Amino acid sequence: MAEPGLIAAYLAELRYSLTRLPDADEIAAEAEDHLFSTADALVAAGRPRPQAETEALARFGSASLVARVFVEESKRGGAVSTRLTRRAGAAAMLAPLFVAVGQAGNLTIDRGTGHGAGVALIVAGFAAFAFALWGVRRRHGGLAGWGRAAFWLFVASPFIAFPFGWGAGGALVVVQLLVVTLLGIGMIRARVLPVPAVALFTLAPAATVAVAALLTVMGLDAARYAPIGVVAFAVGFAWVGWAMWREPALDLRSPNGGPLAA
Repeated sequence: MAEPGLIAAYLAELRYSLTRLPDADEIAAEAEDHLFSTADALVAAGRPRPQAETEALARFGSASLVARVFVEESKRGGAVSTRLTRRAGAAAMLAPLFVAVGQAGNLTIDRGTGHGAGVALIVAGFAAFAFALWGVRRRHGGLAGWGRAAFWLFVASPFIAFPFGWGAGGALVVVQLLVVTLLGIGMIRARVLPVPAVALFTLAPAATVAVAALLTVMGLDAARYAPIGVVAFAVGFAWVGWAMWREPALDLRSPNGGPLAA
């Protein structure tokens, strides 16, 4: 191995820049092997050692840039599109439609088969929403702590709201608002789906509640503006589902096989 020089100083800076990552030592070791291999090959080709190390570093990139790339990649949580996540995307597109049609039937039909069908569609929409959230979490490798918190809070939301009695519906809405906010933070940090879509279904509910509270304090009718937030949320969630559904699944078999074909 070469004597300490430019590469050694570079690796020291890289290790310092990667201190917050649990696998910083492995990343630095891999960079060390690559840099010294490149420099040794350049020396064998006739370059002086200082020039070889300088050229190897120029090809590899600055320590701050390399560290930033690895930090950003660590936020992605190993996002992978599969057949399951594509189906979850389809569920995300259908969930708002099921709830909207079901609620329309629930409000306009007092009894009978039509009313029951409306309620069934609402339940189906809730189930599709749950499956879509689970699929998003799987696609993003869990979204770290944000994804875990959002998913389990969603699962627990009916039990959290139940003790509120007649106010259970309002409590459920508040919990779901927190669910999508936590999920959105994780998704925006991961940067692997359209940020405008994520922001729509994540920020629209919170923005709607904030605006409604402000309008109420001002003595205005907040209810007339509530549908704007609901529509924005539905559009954003369906948009995320569309993006997931359009992605090619990496676990599909192909005639030539592949690493995930088995």
